Amino acid sequence: MLPFLEELAEIGMDILNPVQPECMDFEEVHRRIGERMSFWGTIGTQKVLPFGTPEDVRRQVERNLRICEEKGGIFIGPTHMVEPEIPWENLLAMKEAVENFRACSGR
Repeated sequence: MLPFLEELAEIGMDILNPVQPECMDFEEVHRRIGERMSFWGTIGTQKVLPFGTPEDVRRQVERNLRICEEKGGIFIGPTHMVEPEIPWENLLAMKEAVENFRACSGR
């Protein structure tokens, strides 16, 4: 996917879905095309959501929101379907991290 990011933006694609952290570095993706594209996902369903702690999930959400902070253009969510092995606490942590970020940033 990364070798084709510029071309996807050039042909008018305006949202990248999913942004899967297990196979792409979101900071690099945002650096390359963040001015021209929005992003969906960014919270991994292969590692952090099923196997991380709620604090791991919060850190990942906050990291990704900070990357996009000035420009916006991110829809935080799981990169793929939420499978049964993902703890409910991790889904709540994702939601709460977004709400907390918004409250702290005044948005």
